[in-house]
Amino acid sequence: MTFRVRLGFLAAFLTTVLLSPAAHAQTAGDSKLTVTVVDPSRAVIPNATVTLIRLDGSPDAKPLAASTTSDKGTAVLDGLVPGRYSIRAEFPGFDPGVLRDVRLNRGDNKHVVVLALQNLSESVTVARDGQTRAAERASNAFGLTVTEEQLQALSDDPAEMQRQITDVAGTDAIIRIDGFEGQQLPPKSQIKSIHVTRDQFAAETEQPGSTFVDVITQPGIGPIRGGANLSLRDGSMSARSQFTSTKGPEQTRGYGFNIGGAVIKEKSNFSLSVNGQDQYITPNLNVALPDGTRFDVLGQRQTFDNVNLNALFDYALTRDQTLRFGYSQNNNERRNVGIGAYDLPGRAFTQDNNSYTFRALEAGPIGRRVFINSRLSGTWRDFGSTSEREEQTIIVTDAFTRGGAQQSGRVHGKNLTFASDVDYIRGLHSWRAGVQVYADWYRANLNNNYLGTFVFSNLAAYEAGTPILYTQSVGNPNLDFFHARIGWYVQDDLRIRKGLTLSPGVRYSYQTRVNDPAAFEPRLGVTWSPGSSGKTTLRASGGIFHGWLDPGIWWQTVRFDSEHQRELVIINPTYPTVDTGSGSVATGANTYRLGDFKLNKNIRYSGGVDQKFSPRASVNVLYNYYRQAQLPRGSNANPVIDGVRADPAFANIITTVTDAELRRHELYINFNVSLLAPSPAANRDRFNWRRLAANGGYSYIHARRNAIGPFDVPASGTLDTEWGRGPADNPYRINVGVTSTQLRDLSVVTSINASAGYPYTELTGRDDNQDGLLNDRPDGVGIWMLRTTPVRTLSARATYNLPVGRAGAAAPGPSRYRASLFVSVNNLTNHANYGGFSGVRTSPFFGKPTQVQNPRKVDIGLNLSF
Repeated sequence: MTFRVRLGFLAAFLTTVLLSPAAHAQTAGDSKLTVTVVDPSRAVIPNATVTLIRLDGSPDAKPLAASTTSDKGTAVLDGLVPGRYSIRAEFPGFDPGVLRDVRLNRGDNKHVVVLALQNLSESVTVARDGQTRAAERASNAFGLTVTEEQLQALSDDPAEMQRQITDVAGTDAIIRIDGFEGQQLPPKSQIKSIHVTRDQFAAETEQPGSTFVDVITQPGIGPIRGGANLSLRDGSMSARSQFTSTKGPEQTRGYGFNIGGAVIKEKSNFSLSVNGQDQYITPNLNVALPDGTRFDVLGQRQTFDNVNLNALFDYALTRDQTLRFGYSQNNNERRNVGIGAYDLPGRAFTQDNNSYTFRALEAGPIGRRVFINSRLSGTWRDFGSTSEREEQTIIVTDAFTRGGAQQSGRVHGKNLTFASDVDYIRGLHSWRAGVQVYADWYRANLNNNYLGTFVFSNLAAYEAGTPILYTQSVGNPNLDFFHARIGWYVQDDLRIRKGLTLSPGVRYSYQTRVNDPAAFEPRLGVTWSPGSSGKTTLRASGGIFHGWLDPGIWWQTVRFDSEHQRELVIINPTYPTVDTGSGSVATGANTYRLGDFKLNKNIRYSGGVDQKFSPRASVNVLYNYYRQAQLPRGSNANPVIDGVRADPAFANIITTVTDAELRRHELYINFNVSLLAPSPAANRDRFNWRRLAANGGYSYIHARRNAIGPFDVPASGTLDTEWGRGPADNPYRINVGVTSTQLRDLSVVTSINASAGYPYTELTGRDDNQDGLLNDRPDGVGIWMLRTTPVRTLSARATYNLPVGRAGAAAPGPSRYRASLFVSVNNLTNHANYGGFSGVRTSPFFGKPTQVQNPRKVDIGLNLSF
């Protein structure tokens, strides 16, 4: 049977299932449920949210009814159908409490849910009403929460999942996994929640970025449960690029398995997942050769094999203290990397990357007023590359590149992160003090450009055999170094009065190899909820943030310090055999140095409003302004003046200094709308058009910057002529997600993402000042002044849940075994989002796109749970 026949059979089967009538009709209920919610001391908790989930007659176990506890801590749910249910209670400051399998009989039913103090909360402050909760600094205002349906609609591939998250949060968003930055995304089966936060001003926040994505994981709880997933995308399910007449073969196969649950009831839990992906694609080539322009499909496949293992285990040391361990491992290998676009097949190389991470978290209260939360993470990394051919490289700028990839060597790294917070509450004060420590050890022998590279300005120069530049790395690439940074902070959430919180704090940052004793960071925020309902929250904040010296900067200065390696530079060399004594400028070598480096100083102000119109509709608006000073950029201490360098023993002496700036205005608008609150009657319906929810946002970013990077020298020698767009400058970015569960058991999530084009830089393609740095721009043109065409993508994922077998007569309804079929379509309309724009004036592709970023791709798959 061919693949198309099998696909047709699957579509027919899915259609039959979707159109079939409900297997079991539901009747009006005559059960009444009273739930009392208490804390560990058995004191009742008013205003807690109680949600009821039907376990029989609803295979996907969606929320069926919700209520809020009274001042006596009780919630009453009436008119229920007798059967099996799950009861969930939630309140800020506590972990959710769940009674997982409760049988309701006819008449009155009473149950008690005990909420434990939250182990990983940001604050131990317990809010007792809506106004007080809204005025908390750590509230979920000014952000966007990914719904359960949207979470399930995310890709099972971590790389694709990360792309989907950045579509919503923005390309410069910082992703944190359980409070750790730089971690790989866990599998969906371990993700408890995803929240996008737009305003982080507390002293504990180290980064100056305004958008954070917090991913919270949890091990399985309750009885042992597991699942498996399979997915497939074949070449017939993907669209071809609009630049080619044919499409090469491709295939993606994904698989996964997870299991988790309680090891010791109410004591410890675990989860284990293994996910993998085998993929190959055929890259497209766009080149301008002496015999003409070609847009071809290459005959070589790029393969990508990836395996992830993730494990979580928690253990209750005492009733209040919990210890959690996490382990993750990622192993991947890519073959034929580096080919396609301007690169001819000889540029292929193989790359492998292996990482192993161990995490430990301990959290819990000490007495009535103190809460401690400590995190430790250690990562071991090993990665490297091997070229398929060992040849010199020929570059005709943004026309074609041929020769070998010149990639070799490996990196062995160890990264240690430790963070600990101590919270203390007394009276109107909620104090937090903490420390964050990061340490990196690297040992590497990475090497590139060790056989040399010729650069030609255009095709005519290539045909004439007159390159403008020759470079080559020579010397010993072996090096090792240690790198560390530390932050201390203290802050207070001072409740001035009900609904008004003042949050002062201060942080101090220190980093090895940086002499900046003035790196103090005062912060101040005000959060005000003027109404008793807590539906309106106003916030204003301001403070100083410091950015770090990137380890890559130090790495470059150690590697090319003239003792380890040198970067040989020859202007207007002989060709094809280079003569190191030739050239219009005396032969020398580039060297890189770290100047008087200061930590990046970022002053940021923000203000906004969060308005909840009802439990089902809210909108928030946030404005940020920040000015980044002391940004790193390159300064040439040995420029060419009248054809001569001051120190003829060297070529360019590029020193990283910190005198560049960035100024940025941001406006974010987010909304959440749900047409229908969960109710027993609504959920029993086979179809209800109001089971529809939407969320999304709009952002405007206006950024101006006068430097590109730590080793990029101003083309004119001064920063005054460099001012141009910042890399994140974007007049608009829109994302909207719509979740439909209107047809019971069928979930459809549709997302729309659109934005203006992205900035890129215009270059002359020549070396007019003969310094060997190909960064010359036309007169009066700043950096990043060109912009690509706008992009937009409509994607959708449909998931149908169906039971697999039945339980026995003693427990009527569907069994614990369930399956779901899904179809996921990226770029449903196959809209051409162009990329690969060239900003080089001498290129035949100047100002033109050369590729399509994301032609339509369709994935189908199956998820099983047991």
